[in-house]
Formats: sequence, C-alpha cells, structure tokens
Amino acid sequence: MIKPLSKKIISIFKLTIIVLFGLPAFINAGTIDDSMTSNVGSDANWQTGLSVPSDSAANAACSITAGLAFSCTLPASGSDTVSCTGVSLPAGVTLSNACVLAGTQTGDFSVEVSFDDGVSDALSRIINLTTAPNQNPTVSDPSACPSPSTGVVWSCNLAGTASDPEAQSLSFATNVDTPSWASISNNTISGTPDSSGPISVAYSVSDGVNTVNHIYNITVVVGTASIILSSDPVTASNLTDAGVSSGFVSALSGSGCGSDGTSNCLTVFNTNKSSTACTLAGGASATGAQTEAFAQCVIVEDATSTASSVAATQPTETASSGCSATVSQEIALPSMCGYSAWRCYVANKPSDWTLLSTTGGVNTGGGPAAYAVDIPGNTASTGTVNLQVQMKLAPNYSDHLIKTVTIPIGVTAAISDAVNGTKHFTISNSANYQSRYDYGMAYDSCINKGGRLANKSETNGTGGHSFFQPNGITTKLVKGGTISGGWSQARCYGKNQGYPAHSTKSGVNRLSCTQSSNGSWMNCSTGGSNCSTFAGTRNYTCVDLPSCPSN
Repeated sequence: MIKPLSKKIISIFKLTIIVLFGLPAFINAGTIDDSMTSNVGSDANWQTGLSVPSDSAANAACSITAGLAFSCTLPASGSDTVSCTGVSLPAGVTLSNACVLAGTQTGDFSVEVSFDDGVSDALSRIINLTTAPNQNPTVSDPSACPSPSTGVVWSCNLAGTASDPEAQSLSFATNVDTPSWASISNNTISGTPDSSGPISVAYSVSDGVNTVNHIYNITVVVGTASIILSSDPVTASNLTDAGVSSGFVSALSGSGCGSDGTSNCLTVFNTNKSSTACTLAGGASATGAQTEAFAQCVIVEDATSTASSVAATQPTETASSGCSATVSQEIALPSMCGYSAWRCYVANKPSDWTLLSTTGGVNTGGGPAAYAVDIPGNTASTGTVNLQVQMKLAPNYSDHLIKTVTIPIGVTAAISDAVNGTKHFTISNSANYQSRYDYGMAYDSCINKGGRLANKSETNGTGGHSFFQPNGITTKLVKGGTISGGWSQARCYGKNQGYPAHSTKSGVNRLSCTQSSNGSWMNCSTGGSNCSTFAGTRNYTCVDLPSCPSN
C-alpha cells in the first residue's frame, strides 16, 4: 500500500505555490487550506480518516452498570486495523490492544486512550463513561410456607421470593431483627419458635451490591399438643405457652417422680407420653386445661405403676425403740411418701403418736410431707394398731389417690424388742487427763458397744460433763496421722466444719477447737479452762445401740 502524503509534503507544496504565483496565491492557498483541513470528519485524522469514539458512542457500546463486570470494544476505525493503548486507566479497568475495555466500576469514570491505525500519527482521546446505578432486588412474602407452631421445627424456602433487575445472583441472610430461634441456610429459613402469637420474621436479601431488608409477618400458633402427639420432648415453656397452670408446670419441672423417686417429672412425662393409655382430648387443638389433664394422667399412671410394688398390707412392725422409756420408736411409711411428688396421709393414729413430716430437701412442692410415725416408749397404746396410709400425689397434681396401705404396729413388741437405743455412760479417771483424751475414750466406748458417740443435738444435758461430736461427723481424727489401738492425741471433729467450740450446756468444761493457719484439721487447745485437766468422772452419751449394755 502506498502511504498518503504527510503533512510535511503538503506544507512544501503550499510553499511552492507561494513562490510560483506570488503573495495573493499564498493568501488564497492558506484560506483554502484552513477550510479544507479543519473539518475532515469528527474525531478523525484528516490525513488518513482515523476515527476515534465520542463519549456517546463509547457509552452506547459499553452500557456499564455499577458493580457489574463489563467488557466492550471501543468503536474506532481507520485505514487499517486500529490498536489501542491505555494512557490513563482507573483501578479495576483494563484495555487490550484490540481496544477491548473491561472491568468493574461503581460510579462514572474516564479513560485516556491512544488510537493508532498503523498508517499515520496516533490520536489520543479522553473518553468520559457513565455508570448506570445498580437497582435493588425486589422481595415479596413467601406464599407456600407452612404455618409455624411453638416447639415444632419450622422451615420456609425463600428462593422464589426475590428477583433482581440486573439478573444478579441473590443471597439471603439473617439480620439484627431476625428472631433468635431462626437461622438461614441455602435460601431456607428455619428454626423452632419458642412463643406463640404474631411475630415479624426479618431477613436480608443481597445482589452482591445492594442489600434490602424484608419483614415477613406471620402468626405462630400454640404447638404443644402437636409435640405431645409426636415423639419430640415437651418443655416447660411449651406447657406455659399452651396455657397450663404455673403450679402444674412448676410441679412437672421438679424431681420426685419415677421408680427411684429422684427423676425429673417432666422427663418421666416425656418418656411415657407416647406409650400411655391416657388420651389427649382435643388432639392437636387441645386447650391448656386439656393438656394439663393429659399430663396429670400420664404422671398418675406412672405413679400407679411405681406403687404397685408396695403391698397393700405391710408386715407387722415390731422394731426399734430406745434403751430409756422416753426414747421413741420411728415407724417408716412407704418410701414414696418421702418423694416430692407424693403426699401420704395417715389415719387411725393414736393421739400420743407423732406424725413426722418435712418441707425441706426433696420434700417440696406442697408440703408438709409425712414420712414416718413416731411412737413414744411410754405410749398408752397396746396390742396392734393398724395405721391407714393414703398414698397420694402432691397437691400440685390434684391430690390423686394412688393407693391405700395398711401398716400394722405391734406396740408391745416394738417397745420390748428395742434397737437404735440411747443411753448415758460415765468415764472414771484416777489421774488427771486433759479432756481431749477423754473425748477419744468416750468415742471408743460407744463404738465398742455397737453404737456411736452422740452428736450435740442428741445429747440432752446430763449433769456434770458430757462429751459429744459435731453433727454429721462419724469418724475419729487424731493429730499425727495413723494410730493403732487408740488415741494418741485427740482432735476436735471436722475440717473447716464451722465448729470452733462445743459444749453440752453453759458453765461446764468443753472441747475448744481452733483452726491452724494452714487450714488443716482443727486441734484441741492445750491450755485454759476449755481443755482443763480433771480427775473423777465424766458423762457421755451413746446412740444407735443394739441393746442396753451396762457401763
């Protein structure tokens, strides 16, 4: 191809005209040159016809949307293939030699490009590009999701509920207003509602550029009955939500059920609700009262099964009284009577007998809870007394009668065949001994008699000095570790037990205990009236004796 005349050759040609034809020819030639060379096509090289794109042409070719990747060829033409070089490009934008502009931008931007068709001089141009705004996704409520129920797992597919004007991929996510029980995975929102009533389920939809929040208003229905009819466990909050009374929910939440008497009652209910002879009136639409009645039925059914092992008529009681006439005999009621879910009511009890009961420990939820009958050693009753024991569930379970048990008491035999006796004894010393040694002697004496040394609540204030141990301590401890045959140096009982001193009554000598600085066992002090020496006799008390031995 023959290259066209360059600007330099044309200028020489103009100069030749001036020389040959004079000044007027020069002026005319200049006028012709300006009019002929200043408008050789828009954005074009007048020498060759190289045409570069205007802003409007570039925008039409590229059609850029904020946040979306674009790729377009800048519309340029020339005498030969046009190549492009980026003079100035913003971050995120590239330009190929073939004039392909590509990248991602979030707003309007400019590029400076050098165009060259390989024929004559290259042309550089700044092109201003406009970025169209990225439009928000549109979101609507799901239309095919099931109604949620409390305590029942609920899920709802959101995939078809949103679209994007630019056809971008959409993602769903929880936000600060999404209920705590709900989560989103793979475009599905799911969870277990924990309360009934109207609720706003909020979530977010994003196209990668824009995020919109949406609120899906739904009504959660009470689902406790549905849970009962399924294998899922019922919770206390489910029962409360269903309208079950707070007293009954509290009773079910406690212990005292089952064959061991220590099982959680709600656990027992959940274990048996699917295999019971009881019926949930109202089915999946059961009311709070119907739900409570069903739960009571299940607990009563389990309690009846537990009580089946208790004989309706017990063997005649003849055991346990004391060595002294004033010490009483304790007759235990059936073991369930001590469980918190049970109450036992005793009829036909002589007036001088005492019903033992408690409201503490496991016996909570409506006490007092009777667990035994106390017969005084000097009772006026003789012969056989038949106690009638009504075994019921506690008042929080509507006082259901489970079983009536007869317990015959052979009064004479119970007193004469006494065990667990209590008796006072003395220690005599011909020499001076510190009281801490005599304490060990009293302990060993009771052990040798088959009983134990009385604790302070069992010692009833005899004359003189009486030795005893703190409540709940059943082993002797001595200073210096292992001993053989007796006490080397007696220590006070209990480690960090809170017994700094013990005495039988005011004004008598006592064991005085102090705790060492290193937190070890408390030691008897060695001086002062609290650990004085003595000669003569000391009183002590033994309990749990199998007979009434002599001193």
